Amino acid sequence: MNFERDFPLKYYLNLGRREDRRTEIEWMFDEVGITVERFPAVDARFVRNLRGYEEKGRYALALTIRLAIRRAKQKGAKSVLLFEDDAVLHPNFVELVNQIELPEDWGIFYFGCQHCERPEPFSPGLVRVTRALDAHAWAIHESAYDEVMRAIDAIRHPSPDHPLASDQFVVPLQERIPTYACFPNLAWQSHDPSDLTGTEYSFYDKGGTQIISPHVLEGMMTECNAPEVMQQPPKLGLLFLTRGDVNHPEIWREWIAQAPDQVRMFTHAKRLEDLQGGLLEGTQIEAQIDTAWGEVSLVRASLALLRAALEDETITHFALVSESCVPVQPLTRILKNLTHDPRCQFGFRDVEKASAKSKHRFRKTANIPEGCWRFHQQWWLLNRVAARLATRIDKTGGFEEVFASDEGYFGTVLVMAGYPVDDLVYNKDVTWTHWPEKGAGSPAAHETLAGEQLVSILRSGAIFARKFPGGADVGRYRLHLE
Repeated sequence: MNFERDFPLKYYLNLGRREDRRTEIEWMFDEVGITVERFPAVDARFVRNLRGYEEKGRYALALTIRLAIRRAKQKGAKSVLLFEDDAVLHPNFVELVNQIELPEDWGIFYFGCQHCERPEPFSPGLVRVTRALDAHAWAIHESAYDEVMRAIDAIRHPSPDHPLASDQFVVPLQERIPTYACFPNLAWQSHDPSDLTGTEYSFYDKGGTQIISPHVLEGMMTECNAPEVMQQPPKLGLLFLTRGDVNHPEIWREWIAQAPDQVRMFTHAKRLEDLQGGLLEGTQIEAQIDTAWGEVSLVRASLALLRAALEDETITHFALVSESCVPVQPLTRILKNLTHDPRCQFGFRDVEKASAKSKHRFRKTANIPEGCWRFHQQWWLLNRVAARLATRIDKTGGFEEVFASDEGYFGTVLVMAGYPVDDLVYNKDVTWTHWPEKGAGSPAAHETLAGEQLVSILRSGAIFARKFPGGADVGRYRLHLE
């Protein structure tokens, strides 16, 4: 769809006395690059007749929505898009909305909502709603104007079955009016104090994932984006980005032997001749990229590994490792954990928590919304959904002049693709690394693993650890075995 063409009439509902909300949401609209007209909201202090609503604030909101839809009808608008002034929009909102193909029969469209019953996957980024609440960002087609206005104007009597809020009255319409929603949410409610309740609350996490009834959406990301692995046991694709063969082949052999059918290796080596007779012989991918330390070529090589591994539809998770890495948890334990918690894993920070060095580094990259930046180590564990999204669009051209772009590319691109990184990624480093001092150019190499470093590895929760040159004594601790 084309956001501006398909939704030319856009209102945000705002009380005259909430100038703070007006300033914040207009700043946000400017950040995402859209223009929205203010629609003055009815002030609950002047409401006399509740018309069956449980409180003045809820009826005032319903009345405001009716007036906005009525104005759209008077203007002859084909649709109207309504924002509440405490809405939060995804930082890459317009680009993601433009990627969605909204069917011609739509009557109600939520840019974000709270699903009370499991929706039906429809197309990339879109689900068919069965029962959903909230109206922080929604559009009404002209064919549904009258029905929506009648529904929220209904005079009802309070009962346990009717909480008496406008979004509740719209729910029955979803059975007969074709209703769709963005998935994952591209709009949600902020955590600011509510005008309705006077308390600070939100039904959504930081990245827009609903908090109430999360079981309704369990596995929904996979069902929508990678249905072929829905009922499969975890299988790990090891993506070796190396100079040559691994430094500790025996550790890797013993580790893989615990569940050989649940692991497959893929290699991008700088020196192909070094693979002969080694663990990685025969695992080299077809793509060969001339890599250099600190350059975007490392990202391109990682993407090539991911694309090659994605061709195997039985692989559910993908881990990027180097020749100096070793596993520090038994494979059986890792697979068991992924069965119960299939999330991606990598430690990350957003712009607010990023170091000055990271901010300066990535400032050279154009066309990346600031709210999309996520900074992390080079090494990560991605599930199949995230891997597909990370490889769907190649953004490496914009990172050409960024030093160590691999320390921000994947997390940032996932956010840009709409993946709720803040909610669905286990924010912990997947690979233990020891930096001898702050700002050091390279991590420490460990010929001998000291006691405090061993304790640090055990406490880290990491799956892998580095850097261990050939001959290092890490194998004697048998961390990779049960």
